[in-house]
Amino acid sequence: MFCPQCGKENEAGARFCGHCGAAVGEPAPEPPPAPGRPVAPGEPVRIVDLSRAGPAVSPGLKWGVIAASVVFPIVGMGMGLYYWMRAESPEKLALGKTWFFVGLGITVFYFLLGTEQY
Repeated sequence: MFCPQCGKENEAGARFCGHCGAAVGEPAPEPPPAPGRPVAPGEPVRIVDLSRAGPAVSPGLKWGVIAASVVFPIVGMGMGLYYWMRAESPEKLALGKTWFFVGLGITVFYFLLGTEQY
């Protein structure tokens, strides 16, 4: 950066000339932050590319977890919570909720079935 007064070269970003003291110019303002949620320092950033996304899960896994939930309801609730909390797409979010509530429903059903008095 050159001084408009004396023509001497100064360091980049200098506000005043180091030779004559004249105002050289204001440093360029920082660019505004990108829109969206601010990211805390050290927080990992997950970038999800939905343009290459295939189906949320295979149909076999979808129905397999529901079938396993009938025998072991904790499987449905566990997989449901996992997909619910780590959803990368609306389809996985809906699938996680479905698995969770199927597992919860089967648990309530087993509880009611087991508490029946004879």
